[in-house]
Amino acid sequence: MSIRNAFSTIYIPMIVLMGELIHFQGKKILRHAFGDATAVSSAITMLLRFGWYITSLGLLLWNLGMKETEYELEHSDAPTQVALRLGIALFVLGVPHGANMLSVSLFHRKNNV
Repeated sequence: MSIRNAFSTIYIPMIVLMGELIHFQGKKILRHAFGDATAVSSAITMLLRFGWYITSLGLLLWNLGMKETEYELEHSDAPTQVALRLGIALFVLGVPHGANMLSVSLFHRKNNV
C-alpha cells in the first residue's frame, strides 16, 4: 500500500468522525454562548462546520499531491511518513479550532460581564 493510500484510508474516516463529534458538541457550546433561540448560533455552527471540511479537504488534496522525495523513499518507512502527514494535518486543523474556541469563550465572557 502506498503512503498516499494509507494516509487517505486513515485520514478520511478520522476527519469525518472528528468533524461530526466536534459539530455535535460544538452546537451545545454555541447555543449556550449565543442563546438557544438565536439564528446566530445556527449560522456560526454551519460556518464552522463548512470551514472544518474545507480545511480538511485542502489538507487531503495537499497530502495526495505531495511527491515523495528520493530521500524519503530510501531513509524512512511508510508508517513513519503516514504518521508525519497525519500529525501535521491534525496540528494544522487543531490550531484554528483552538482559536475558534477561544473566540467563542471570549465572546461569551464579554456578554456575561
